[in-house]
Amino acid sequence: MQTYISSIRILESVIFQGKSLDNSFAPGDSPLSKQVCYGVLRDYYRLSSIVASLLKKPLPAKHNDIFLLLLSGLYSVDSLRRPSYTSVNAAVQCTNKLHKSWAKGLVNAVLRNYIRKESNLNEQIETGTEQATNLPDWLFQRIANAWPDHIAPVIAACRSEPPMTIRITDNIEREKYIQDLAEIDIVGRWGQLHDRACYLSKPVSVDELPGFSNGDVSVQDEASQMAAILLDLKPGQEVLDACAAPGGKSCHILQTCADIKLTAIDKDATRLKLLESNLIRTKQNATVLACDLLDFKKEAVKGFDRILLDAPCSATGIIRRHPDIKLLRRDSDIDKLAATQAKLLAVAWDLLNVGGKLLYSTCSILPEENENIVAAFCQDNTNAFTEDLEQTWGLPTTTGRQLLPTADTHDGFFYARLVKKEL
Repeated sequence: MQTYISSIRILESVIFQGKSLDNSFAPGDSPLSKQVCYGVLRDYYRLSSIVASLLKKPLPAKHNDIFLLLLSGLYSVDSLRRPSYTSVNAAVQCTNKLHKSWAKGLVNAVLRNYIRKESNLNEQIETGTEQATNLPDWLFQRIANAWPDHIAPVIAACRSEPPMTIRITDNIEREKYIQDLAEIDIVGRWGQLHDRACYLSKPVSVDELPGFSNGDVSVQDEASQMAAILLDLKPGQEVLDACAAPGGKSCHILQTCADIKLTAIDKDATRLKLLESNLIRTKQNATVLACDLLDFKKEAVKGFDRILLDAPCSATGIIRRHPDIKLLRRDSDIDKLAATQAKLLAVAWDLLNVGGKLLYSTCSILPEENENIVAAFCQDNTNAFTEDLEQTWGLPTTTGRQLLPTADTHDGFFYARLVKKEL
């Protein structure tokens, strides 16, 4: 029952107050309540439609908690490994905790009707675009327009539960590490893009991961692991990670080429603490500054040979990890984000030395934030051109390569590498 109470509070914060899911969790929230919240948000449009079809009339706003209890109950019936009546009974009893004992009969009737009519209800509900895709119409249309030949697997990926992916350093023998994982009852499989990426058969606390505490292992999606490789690092270079927090890519950059000087900046001072913690754990050194890129440009006394600009974006390539995105984002946000990305790219470009390379990346799958931004920039700046990434993964675009999210491997990510030449 406490699982439902926590889930209702968290979901209310996201759905009705517009807060991010990460910022809605409290220290005492159980893994099960978090699972319910992630599950409800991944399946939000379908579950909401089912609740609407089973209610005689919509619940007023003052009873949003009962609506969220019903969503949580439906997810529990569908997905938790326990008898469905256990989920129903716990939801019914939860009405007392909410001081709404009048809702006992309603909650019981809705959930039991769903159990009886589940197959028919799902067939009826999944006729609408939002219900069938679990994406808002505006986002589905943008993805369909951009990737018409890939829409089905992208939707499946957005609805999936992501695997836990780790990156191991070159210090670790691959086969030995697979054996170490087996000793804690985890099956590991290697990635297809990066030979140090390993997918785990089930999530586990990082403290249980062999090699994590001494910095030989980090949690990082395989698509994200390509950044350090694509930067084309050389010893002695001055390198800038322009939007660095929480630091996964910064640590990877340093572990890829130790003999560089890395400056890592981010305007979010709180998230930079995670970067500093990761640097300590992986025994790496960098200059870490809490500042906006625009402010840093004013104070910078030197240029950089390599710059990673992992620009803030819609995060449409990682919806499966952050399902609140599809409820919090609006269609109008895309143009605003694109304007910010173009501005950041221009600022970072001024910090790049002639002959240097800038890697532009996002975890978006929308061309408006990716290839279009880079193409427009190169058109406006005659000293900028994109360099062939010489990779076969993903899909080629006019300016880089796009990885679309998959159900069982990597997230969605875009990369383009720009070179600065003499004017």
